[in-house]
Amino acid sequence: MINRKNWKISKVYLEYRQNIDLISHGSILVESTHIRHILEWADETSFHKADKIRPSLPEYMLNARLDGEQGRLSEMHIKKTLATTRRLFIWMIENYSEYRMIKQSWINTIKPRRLETQPKKSEAVSLEEIRRIAYAPVENLVEKRIRAAAVFWFLSGVRVGAFVTLPIKAVNIESRVILQHPNLGVKTKNRKYGDTNLLNIPDLLAVVREWDEVVRAILPENGYWFSPFSPDTGEIDIHVKKIGEHREALARKNLRAWLDKVELPYHSPHKFRHGHIQYGLARSRTVADYKAVSLNVMHASMEITDEIYSRLDDKEVRIRIEQLGQEKRVTGNASEDLFAMFQEFLEWQKTKKV
Repeated sequence: MINRKNWKISKVYLEYRQNIDLISHGSILVESTHIRHILEWADETSFHKADKIRPSLPEYMLNARLDGEQGRLSEMHIKKTLATTRRLFIWMIENYSEYRMIKQSWINTIKPRRLETQPKKSEAVSLEEIRRIAYAPVENLVEKRIRAAAVFWFLSGVRVGAFVTLPIKAVNIESRVILQHPNLGVKTKNRKYGDTNLLNIPDLLAVVREWDEVVRAILPENGYWFSPFSPDTGEIDIHVKKIGEHREALARKNLRAWLDKVELPYHSPHKFRHGHIQYGLARSRTVADYKAVSLNVMHASMEITDEIYSRLDDKEVRIRIEQLGQEKRVTGNASEDLFAMFQEFLEWQKTKKV
């Protein structure tokens, strides 16, 4: 049975995260799942005595599934749950004197255990795949809209939650700039502000531009770029002023239905974001290029970009190592460029340690 006081303070914590830290509704739902793990782990034991609970939370989380399925939880889910736990206990210490006996040294032990796992393949939409999607046939406005959306996701790396709330005035295809500004109604992660640049790939931009011209001819600038349709006419609905909570689900549903119809493999919207980032990282030649990719997708740091998106598959590792083994004569400007890039990398490493 879950300790009632633990439950009540967890509820206050989530309200704090929503109203003070201003994290998004989606992030609140995710952290609520993390909190459920913590509460079930503690069971009847008060959080005051959390350091005495056995098994420890990192050990408990290895098989703490909530869906009734068998098997281990993903490393990422465990890592994020433990991060939520650390924030929760630090918050309790800072805000409630009765929890100040909890030691920071114990909180520091709430970290993932080393696991023996198979290397995970990073799923991302490739340039070849997005071109097949861009050239696939469409027969109506719904299909034309989702095709443009998929290409837009790849070109921008925008999260689907922000994308479905973009007003037309936040999209400038000619300058290839997208304004991810919460004051325009865009629902970004953690209410971050950012200007996102579209990749300059002309044939893909043509698909996005075609849809852009359609919506601008019908809707005002505060209308949605991922425009709502009338269920009666199947045409763009000019009367819709506000979209519902399930807009992301609609985008996924539309994407799956259309890709199935044109016999192309389905990827979730986030895998188009992965594709954008990996496309950029693969073409980065300097640390400044790398940082530009990270900033463009509104990551808090380059470490996040590197940790999640810069993995190479076995084939690419082999190709790159073979290339390193090939003797090439480096002279003139090439030598200077390599030296400059190495110096830039060393400077970046210094900033990481500060």
